[in-house]
Amino acid sequence: MKGNARKAWPLIGILLCAASSGVFAQENQDCLKCHKDPALSKTGPDGAPLSLYVDELIFKGSVHGSDQCVSCHSDVESLPHPKGLKPVNCGNCHDEAEAYKKSAHGLSLEKGDTGAASCDNCHGKHDIRHTADPLSSVYPKNLPATCGKCHSDPALVKSHMISVMNPSVSYLKSIHSQTILSGNLKAATCTKCHGTHDLLRSDDPNSKVYRKNIPTTCGTCHPKPLQDYLGGIHGKAMEHGIKDAPTCIDCHGEHDIEAPSSPTSKVNKHQVVKQTCVRCHDNERIMYKYGIETGRQASYMDSYHGMASEAGSDIVASCASCHGEHRILPSSDPASSVNKSNLPQTCGKCHENASPSFAVGAVHIMPTDPGQKALGIVRIIYMLLITGIIGGMIVHNTLVMGRRAAIKFKQELGGAGTYRRFTTAMTIGHLVLTVAFIALALSGFALRYPDTWWARLIFHGETGLAARGIVHRIAALVLVGLAICNGSFLVFTKAGRKELGYLMMKFRDAKDVVHNLCYVVGIAKHPPLFDRYSYIEKFEYWGMWWGTILMIFTGFCMWFVNLFLKFLPKIALDVVALVHFYEAWLAVLTIVVWHLYYMIFDPQTYPMNWSWITGHITIEDLKERHPLEFEREVGEEGQAGTDEHGL
Repeated sequence: MKGNARKAWPLIGILLCAASSGVFAQENQDCLKCHKDPALSKTGPDGAPLSLYVDELIFKGSVHGSDQCVSCHSDVESLPHPKGLKPVNCGNCHDEAEAYKKSAHGLSLEKGDTGAASCDNCHGKHDIRHTADPLSSVYPKNLPATCGKCHSDPALVKSHMISVMNPSVSYLKSIHSQTILSGNLKAATCTKCHGTHDLLRSDDPNSKVYRKNIPTTCGTCHPKPLQDYLGGIHGKAMEHGIKDAPTCIDCHGEHDIEAPSSPTSKVNKHQVVKQTCVRCHDNERIMYKYGIETGRQASYMDSYHGMASEAGSDIVASCASCHGEHRILPSSDPASSVNKSNLPQTCGKCHENASPSFAVGAVHIMPTDPGQKALGIVRIIYMLLITGIIGGMIVHNTLVMGRRAAIKFKQELGGAGTYRRFTTAMTIGHLVLTVAFIALALSGFALRYPDTWWARLIFHGETGLAARGIVHRIAALVLVGLAICNGSFLVFTKAGRKELGYLMMKFRDAKDVVHNLCYVVGIAKHPPLFDRYSYIEKFEYWGMWWGTILMIFTGFCMWFVNLFLKFLPKIALDVVALVHFYEAWLAVLTIVVWHLYYMIFDPQTYPMNWSWITGHITIEDLKERHPLEFEREVGEEGQAGTDEHGL
């Protein structure tokens, strides 16, 4: 009897357990009766539908595929189970949960931050795979996408005040990512630098990416650079708590670290001298605190090394070539590569058989530096020579040019052998337009480029800024007045309508363009025959009208901005302002490139075509430049024309 009872106890225990818990004998297929339905869902905390579908094949391929559903969902005691099951507690099986609770993610989640990453956010739910499985979400190649689900979400990054907006995209460009993608899984990943379940905030002294800990973190893969860094002045300064001392990421970057051979790498030898070292060593605020001189880059760029580097030389010395890369020491340290006793050896890396003379005198020097007597004397001598010789040449040539210009001006002033092309009213109008245009250009660009020397000279300070606005508006009104006068003359007067007829673009102008280009390249034997206005002058005149109308319209929109925004959105104002700016550039460049060439720099015109002041040109110029007008208005007799072309 006792023996039979003893044999029965296991069976009795099983029955008792089954009776007390309806899940003991429950199979996964019991759960899948409902959860295999793709349409099964519930409403999530944010009100959006939350799928409860479980793909049986995916689950069986996961690390938990051989487990029962109730192994994780332990509060399911009967079917159908009640709503609102408890969250799965991964800590029942995984000790990593303890580290996670103390992590930045775990602490945030405990405070009720639903945006913080939980186990399933990183590892998945029913599709969890081993970390060595290429399909795992935490496989090294997949980590950027996994971490990026949160850290590349702009809304989440802003709401959580995370300092880096899109680290995943930056990381994918890095040498670390390229190494991982090539199959070498030992390179740095998100978790190797930041930690996995024990990930901490960057301002936590225990964090792997806490500023003081960064060298050690990088040193796990780069032990030799770490050793050199800790032995250098930067590492020693960091160990002593000097926060301005650079760490690995200050020189190499954070997520977007590139190979030194990459042209855009922060430690590429060209970038080192342009931005990396100078970010600190040309910062007067930082260097002043530690008694270190600035301006080292300027002296380097003034040397052969700097000029060759700027020209693209890959063999010329950079900052690291002389000072070292990670084990950088001050020149006063006997072990420093730039200590006087070591300079011949350091320079000898490039300059074979470098003599002790390489160590004589300062290295980073400029002619203007105090105490540089030899360079200072040479500089002063040549400044005097350049000023005297070149200044004398300028005076000489100015006098010669002035004399010749005066002779030509006198010839075109209206003496014998000249022809009056423009009336007094036309020349005065052109002169006023010239002054208004220059005033508009200077006062307009002074607002856009206030740091230029000429803008500071003309419109300095608050008073200058106020004066700039007044000058710009007065010049604009003058331009409006000129446009009205010129338009009225062309439309409402007989002489103006005749002038308008000469100014109208015709099919002949297109033929003249082709003919003239053929002539200047030597294809045509003779230049085209121009009438009162060539296509060159017509193009500029109608371009002036186009620009004037556009600038007046956009200018008044910005002047009366409150009225403008009553009817149109702000984007329209932005478009208007941009059009005004670029049209101003187009107008100025047209004057400089097109108008000034034909008025001054054309060899046939130089030093100037004075007709814009005198209204006259010589008969010879008229015959050569406007042969059709010459034949019509003057004829072969060579008599001066009349004033019938204008007011």
